[in-house]
Amino acid sequence: MSAFDLDRDAPTPFKPPSNIGFVVLLGALLLVLVALAIRVERVDSGVNELRLVVRASYQKRIAAADLLSEAATAESAQRGYLLTGSMPFLAPYEPARVRSMQQFARLSALYRTEPTQFARIQSLQTLLQAKFAEMDTTIRRRETEGLVAAVGEVRSNHGRELMEGATNLVRALVNDEEAALVRNLANASARRRDAARAVAALLSVSALATLFALTLLWRARVAQSRLELSAREGLARLRAVFASTAEGLVTLNPSGTIEDVNAAAARMLGYSKDELTSREISVVLDLSSTDRGTFAERIGIKDGRLTRPSRADEVARGKNGRLVPVDLALGLMPLPDGTHIVVSLRDISERKAAERLKDEFISTVSHELRTPLTSVVGSLGLLRGGQIAALPDQARRLVEIAENNARRLIRLINDILDIDRIGSGKSRLDTNVCDLCHLAERGAHDAEGLAATRGITVSTDLPDEPVSIMCDFERLLQVVGNLVSNAIRFSPDDGTVVVRVRAEGDRALLFVDDSGPGVAPEFRDRIFGRFAQSSAGAAIPGGTGLGLAISREIVKAHDGDIWFDDAPDGGARFAIALPLQPEIEPILTTETSKPQVLVCEDDPDAGEVLRAMIEARGYAVTLCGTAREVQALAQSGRFAGVVLDLALPDASGLSAVRALRALSRTRSVPVIVASAFAAKGDADPASRALDVIDWIEKPVDPQRLTRALDVAMRRHDDGKPTLLHVDDDPDMLEVAAFALADRGRVLRATSLAGARALLAETTPDIVILDLNLPDGSGVELLPELFTADGAAVPTIIYSASEPLPAVARQVDAALVKSRRSLLALSETVAEVLDKRDRG
Repeated sequence: MSAFDLDRDAPTPFKPPSNIGFVVLLGALLLVLVALAIRVERVDSGVNELRLVVRASYQKRIAAADLLSEAATAESAQRGYLLTGSMPFLAPYEPARVRSMQQFARLSALYRTEPTQFARIQSLQTLLQAKFAEMDTTIRRRETEGLVAAVGEVRSNHGRELMEGATNLVRALVNDEEAALVRNLANASARRRDAARAVAALLSVSALATLFALTLLWRARVAQSRLELSAREGLARLRAVFASTAEGLVTLNPSGTIEDVNAAAARMLGYSKDELTSREISVVLDLSSTDRGTFAERIGIKDGRLTRPSRADEVARGKNGRLVPVDLALGLMPLPDGTHIVVSLRDISERKAAERLKDEFISTVSHELRTPLTSVVGSLGLLRGGQIAALPDQARRLVEIAENNARRLIRLINDILDIDRIGSGKSRLDTNVCDLCHLAERGAHDAEGLAATRGITVSTDLPDEPVSIMCDFERLLQVVGNLVSNAIRFSPDDGTVVVRVRAEGDRALLFVDDSGPGVAPEFRDRIFGRFAQSSAGAAIPGGTGLGLAISREIVKAHDGDIWFDDAPDGGARFAIALPLQPEIEPILTTETSKPQVLVCEDDPDAGEVLRAMIEARGYAVTLCGTAREVQALAQSGRFAGVVLDLALPDASGLSAVRALRALSRTRSVPVIVASAFAAKGDADPASRALDVIDWIEKPVDPQRLTRALDVAMRRHDDGKPTLLHVDDDPDMLEVAAFALADRGRVLRATSLAGARALLAETTPDIVILDLNLPDGSGVELLPELFTADGAAVPTIIYSASEPLPAVARQVDAALVKSRRSLLALSETVAEVLDKRDRG
């Protein structure tokens, strides 16, 4: 029989009824019985003692009577001899004397502890000794002097007086002994009566305790019967629920073996109940990612609780290898033999199918709306900027209106897609060390086009030193963009928007102040809600009502806070606070117009040697000593190259290079390794892929270092590079060609087949690739983008949908059309080309 827990949280363990009362009662009853036994034993001991006393009294009296009798026997023998003169009459005399002496000894032993009686025995002995002496004298006179002399001795009455005195002493002795015996018998009788009463009392208490115990036992049995009845009824209900619920339920014993499954679980997995019972849960579910420890430890039970009671998007293995997508909920069942586990399985196949349809719809929306809108916005931007031809003021104004509305539509699409990703948990962060000042500058710069349409000035107020944070640059740039565009929307024409950055304590703060009317009181409580928007005071009506909700989720994902307040000079202030990375202070900073080289060396003496070598070539040098410092300082953009050691105190130099290559701002920074382990890194294929100019072993050869620096500083020649742009939208290709005209010669392809035909004729310097093409995915082209010498062709993904992280890691940059303008694409192309030329 198995039981199960309907709640996800661990239930309160069952506590059996307390046995303390029974233990106490049993103890008291045992004490009463022990006391009763002791009392009975004492009564029995008293009876034995009385028996001994009576026997001793009898012996004393018999001994006294025998003593007197022996004296009388001797006296009779003496008188018979006196009267007859015959010696046979005198035969008992001496034996009587001996026996009387023996009785004296016996009486002395019996009365040794009784001083009064012992004194009488001594007196009696004296009298009888005198009596025997008197009789001895009479017998001698009869022998020597005759009958008359002997009779005369007897008539003196001296013998009779001695015998009477002895008789009186024996009588007193016997009388006292009888009185003592009477007293002892009376005391014994009193003790028996007391003992009888005590035994009766103890028996009464024992009977009452037994009755009370039986009453408690009866009540406990009645309560147990009721509990068992209730448990049976509850178990029947639970069995009914277990059997009839639509969700699959599986109960496991503490070792992870299946105890029971309900019908829904059996149907879901395609097994019969008997086929699953007593099998390991790993046959159908992987509840742990390790084989170490006990089953409870592997599934995450700590301190009696589950660390992961809910598990979404898992896969169950059905019969014959069929995979079933499920959501899991785990619960605990503490039982006497250990903690059992209840696993609830919800089949999410239909939900997955719906999600696939939704994803397909979103992909269609992304491609079919973002791509044409991006080309529309790009075309209108080129027209408005006068790059095609100068427009009359009225026409330019109409173009501005069209561009603004197209951008509004793009923002709506972006916000809807973003809120869907955030709500489904598909949004991931790619965090690296970033300078919040640089991020603020980018956000302000990207909003200048929107601000210029209404004459609004977007300015920045930034500290002189970098403010380092860990963030996903693109996601946090989206937040800044939302806040700045929101500020522009609510600012009056010719107003101002200021983006400020500050470092306070352990927080990095970013403020966006506008000159609008501020946040209306009735809107403050729901300003960060989805689809919440206030048009009161908005200079630009409309909006999606999703920007602030998305911003809040992104900031929360960065362990930060976002809030709003009244700006000091009027208007509204929106602020975000993020954890501040420890401030980085370079060991030495040289302010100069010379090309600057960042040297990362934890040994100050070795750093000074490298600085002297590099400065001798006419470069300025900044020294730092940790991987964290080199990552943060390189983002400032003022360094033409980086020279670093591989053995750094906080991380490997290779990890620092990988971090630099992961960020668009530092991806193209030339790197030279100068280390005792340089040869090892140069021999590692994974390390060689980091695009390091040279691996120089210590001690550093100055000439080799000079050659590496020359390569790092060499610029590309004047010949324009070839750009291959692959996109299925001809309008997008046309607009992008205008935007990239100053970057190089642009080749266009609208399909994979067209791109392959162009690649067969020429090797481009850079490829701009859309993912959604009519004859396949642009990802299929990546394995073919190599030069004749086997080097990868620099590639930028510019698509309506965001690439998967695995795909994004294979290219030099990944931009989403609706978020990144053609100007951003042009700047990214310049960065990638610059990196190629430096390499």
